[in-house]
Amino acid sequence: MTSITSLSIKGCNSDPVPNTFFRQDGETEHAAIVFPGLGYTAQMPLLFYSRELLLSLKADVLTVDYDYNGRNFPALDGRERMRILYADVQPAYQALMSQRKYRRITFIGKSLGTRAMGYLLSNESLPSNVKAVWLTPLLKDVKLMAQMKQFNGPSLFISGASDPHYDSESMKEVQEATHGKVLLVEGGDHSLNIKDDIIRSIRELQRVIDGIKVFIAK
Repeated sequence: MTSITSLSIKGCNSDPVPNTFFRQDGETEHAAIVFPGLGYTAQMPLLFYSRELLLSLKADVLTVDYDYNGRNFPALDGRERMRILYADVQPAYQALMSQRKYRRITFIGKSLGTRAMGYLLSNESLPSNVKAVWLTPLLKDVKLMAQMKQFNGPSLFISGASDPHYDSESMKEVQEATHGKVLLVEGGDHSLNIKDDIIRSIRELQRVIDGIKVFIAK
């Protein structure tokens, strides 16, 4: 069983950072933090089922439910967007880590959320056992590529072959640098959906969640 609440987190300009914290009623040493995309919320399939999977594996889970569309976020220049994002996600991570003495942590980020992951994995002190699930990472972002390559913990990279942010050479680079695992959805777009094929899209969603389960449980 889990209890559901929110943590008091102050982010950029001391504004509250929306979040949902799922706390296991029993003891656990495993925590996970979920970073959505700009338009892909934690309630959408890839992140919803990832969260449910983590809860079934007895992890506490914090979803960072930032909603930047109402703050004119897309219209800001790139540097300002990243300043806001980093100022929000850093205290979110610290708030999670203050809940218990966690020995394991799993990071899961989707699109914009992979930028949050890259920043935290490069700038925060981490437990010894850290795993990173990069959902549709922004492989054409030079800074993020460098951060992904720096992380020396286990990584799982999941992309759609038809995602405009996917690049086969960049994926090869980060896989070789990290010795990470890659799960590629042929025909998958930035949400890993396959155009005009809902049944195959559902099957690929199952394959992705199965892949995450194996990666986390290993």
